[in-house]
Amino acid sequence: MTDEIGQLSRQWKEEGLRYASEVNAFVRHGLASNWQEAGAEPSEDTRGELASRVFRYIQQANRSGDTEMLRERFPPASWPFNKSHQQLMRAVQPIALLTDGSALLSGRNKDQTNAIYVADLERVTQVEHLRAASCSADGRDVALMDERGVQVVREPDRTLHGQLLASYTWEDIIRRLQDRYPAIETIQEQSYRTADVIPFADGQKLLFVSHDGIYLIEENGVLLLHPTEEELQEQADGEGLNASLSMPHGAVSRDGKWIAFGSQGSEHLLLDVDRRIVYPIEPASSYPHYCLFSSSGQQVWFNACHFYNGDTIRVSLTSLEADIESGDWPSMNGEMRVYAGVALREGNILGDAYGYLRLIDHEGQELWRYHVSGTISGMALSPDEKTLLVGTYSGMLHWVDLTAQEPDPYCIGTAPIREIRRWIVWENKQPLLW
Repeated sequence: MTDEIGQLSRQWKEEGLRYASEVNAFVRHGLASNWQEAGAEPSEDTRGELASRVFRYIQQANRSGDTEMLRERFPPASWPFNKSHQQLMRAVQPIALLTDGSALLSGRNKDQTNAIYVADLERVTQVEHLRAASCSADGRDVALMDERGVQVVREPDRTLHGQLLASYTWEDIIRRLQDRYPAIETIQEQSYRTADVIPFADGQKLLFVSHDGIYLIEENGVLLLHPTEEELQEQADGEGLNASLSMPHGAVSRDGKWIAFGSQGSEHLLLDVDRRIVYPIEPASSYPHYCLFSSSGQQVWFNACHFYNGDTIRVSLTSLEADIESGDWPSMNGEMRVYAGVALREGNILGDAYGYLRLIDHEGQELWRYHVSGTISGMALSPDEKTLLVGTYSGMLHWVDLTAQEPDPYCIGTAPIREIRRWIVWENKQPLLW
């Protein structure tokens, strides 16, 4: 290690330790006093001045294959790069952990299309022919989308080979939608290249979530869930019926019996799939933004946002009818604008607009929080609940060990978990291991 790199490493590590320890102390005191005695906020992290030089070293280490000492010399951090490299940053979203331990992920391009990658702890490869991918609620089945259509594959490996459960063509899906809803401009080309298409029922059903509407695609039929045909008729402007949704979102319970969905202009919506009954639920904040079923399938959490904040309520599926009459929905968190989440046996991990992860139990008690920086864009969890992948709009894919017993002194949060690797996936750049 040259003297120049050694000095840069010392500056980076000393400032990183100083900033993390001060922020953690501030948060600890704030939580203990219900934010009545948090004290003065820590001074700014000055590592932004070092970011360009550190990034050049990260590139050099990746070119030479010398990444073993990279994390030791330069403990990872995202926020120092916000000013110097923001123009390169793009959303990176983990889709699923594959059977061999590698990960399927997507990165958003400037034209709003996706680039699909397979990554592990050592290498990353782009899958050129794919345009998008989504995963079932239990993580077993993956929907792989190309220009022709959708293939649903169970438990794929890093080559994306596995048990083929079902195939759909865009031509057939669009034809069926047009036959069922001839007056509606349904799925447009841009939508099916970027939509969230969630497979369930062994691949025989798809939940299609897009700005052009939310649809249930079944083996022998299609159903427009949101907005309804009647709502579109009421909103008609004389130029055709087009959904044009803001913040569309949806989720499927692991048993496939329930679908939660909504958009900025709706209530929280919950569909009993077998009975075809939709239950509207009043949001606790301004705009419905996200939904997540618990791992047991007995709860669904709905988040509504207001600017960068929000409120998350819990809906019990075992007492739904009685709770609808009372309108009593417990708040699980009254702060977060939630962008992504995963369900564990002990609760749900939610990721928010400020770059925080929080593990919240089924009663609404926060068990820990962990800051990765950058608005959370997506998460994926291993079946054994030991590994968590977190993507951000800062272009970082974080590989996190949930079984760690000691927190990383360079990280911000109250969680005894550790990031073990990360990939930097930036616009027009070869992904870099850190």
